Amino acid sequence: MKYSSGLVQFGISASLLLCLPLSYVSATEEDREKNALKSISIEVNGKVDSVDLRSAMAHYKVPAISFAVINDDKVVWSEAIGYVNASHSQEVDVNTLFQAGSISKSVAATTALNLVEQGLISLDENVDSFLGDWHIPNPHHYKSDVVTLRELLSMSSGLDVGGYYGYAPGEPLPSLLDTLNGAAPAKNPPVMLAHKPGSKYEYSGGGYEVVQLITDNITKMTSQESTAKFVFDPLKMSNSSYDQPSGQSLKNVAEATDSDGKEFEYKWRVSPEYAAAGMWSTPTDLGKFIVSINKAYKGEKKQVLSPRLAKQSLSKQKNTPYGLGFVVRGKGEKLHFMKLGQNSGYQSWLVGLPNTRQGAVVMTNSDNGRELAQDLIYSISKAYHWPIRGKLEDAWMVN
Repeated sequence: MKYSSGLVQFGISASLLLCLPLSYVSATEEDREKNALKSISIEVNGKVDSVDLRSAMAHYKVPAISFAVINDDKVVWSEAIGYVNASHSQEVDVNTLFQAGSISKSVAATTALNLVEQGLISLDENVDSFLGDWHIPNPHHYKSDVVTLRELLSMSSGLDVGGYYGYAPGEPLPSLLDTLNGAAPAKNPPVMLAHKPGSKYEYSGGGYEVVQLITDNITKMTSQESTAKFVFDPLKMSNSSYDQPSGQSLKNVAEATDSDGKEFEYKWRVSPEYAAAGMWSTPTDLGKFIVSINKAYKGEKKQVLSPRLAKQSLSKQKNTPYGLGFVVRGKGEKLHFMKLGQNSGYQSWLVGLPNTRQGAVVMTNSDNGRELAQDLIYSISKAYHWPIRGKLEDAWMVN
């Protein structure tokens, strides 16, 4: 299923439209979209071949792909192709829900930064006073053990536990404190200092669970409630939630598949580690998120972040490839922020270019989805003349 926002999506003025044959304008839009879908570069037996998107999906054994394209800070094109499961029992559409994986971290960071904007916490103070009865373990006895929100959001806090695998439906779910302590029924090790805070980059889903604890304690809300207040509701992200799909939404959920394109024994694993990996969403919703970050960075007010904090969010921090919630690369018009999302059976990409007002989100229901998403974004970048070229193949190493 496809959605397109109309002729104004490419910034063509009304006066110019009157001077152009309608067939010319329509063809320009259609050609841009067709070009993005028909020239996906994939590697087969060591050789690069150019195929259409459906052929690329078959090559990677990905049942469904859903994506949104941002141009001139508008979601100008949303489309979903394929099926909700490997059995091909139902086609996907642009409202089909996918697990966002670690893209959840970018949204959690934005929620936390709203607390900074309100003066409830600063980026550079010791977070210990916001942790309640839990405190960050320091087994190596680092003399400097002060951890800040800036370090937590930029993956330089020194905390460990890279990621979380989730839980099969019906399994007991850990509380947030169970997760932090590595206590049953949690299956992860405890979160603790593995390095001196601020000294180096280390990817830490555990650090984002600490961010979740801070946010919960300050707001006295659940993660769903605080994120809805600061992100989902203002941006009208009506298909995004940390809650598990239920009711009507259960009828339109992409189900997880493995790298061979086969279904698991369950439809999806449950991720109670909300800030690290627990969000469900759609590319169209996440496209709205990119647009708001882009606009805030360019100085527009009444966005999901203030211009001041958007600048900090998209500035690479000390000793890390991260800003505050995103990997940040490039300068000038090539400045871009991105996040890879990987949960069991789901892989996604998000990328935004604030200075050219562009971006894209791709979500898949496959353990092979990362490469397909990379290939599609590369094709989109060519069709929409992004200033950055090349696949995002190196970003996953720090995502």
